[in-house]
Amino acid sequence: MKFQYWTASGVLDTRGKMVKRPMLEVEFVDKDGIKTNAVGLIDSGADTTMLNIQYADSLGIKLDEKNTRNILGVGNGTVRVYVSRFRFKIKRMEGGEIEVPAWYVDSNNVDILLGQEVFFELFKIKFEKDHGVFELSQVKK
Repeated sequence: MKFQYWTASGVLDTRGKMVKRPMLEVEFVDKDGIKTNAVGLIDSGADTTMLNIQYADSLGIKLDEKNTRNILGVGNGTVRVYVSRFRFKIKRMEGGEIEVPAWYVDSNNVDILLGQEVFFELFKIKFEKDHGVFELSQVKK
């Protein structure tokens, strides 16, 4: 299925053009059983899916101090993340819920980044930025 790149409001590249990003509308069920919509950036530079720590509470995920690690790439130096899972559905796409490993981080620089681990194994992803679209196709196993 093809999706449109989203224009990042007020963000310009070095040429003065509006930045466009491969964003996906996702839906997850929170701890109270309420469906919540959010937007995730498909990030081929992210090894693992990463979410802002605020999502852990709404998803009912208990973050365990014993299950943390330090990573590079989302702040100055190393940043501590909590290791858990993220279950969601891609809006406008047929199929059920997807569950991927996730790092939850307390950072203003991260909302939802859909990283390579498992997500890129479930989908063939074709970026066509020159046409303003990207395509996701489920991998047949």
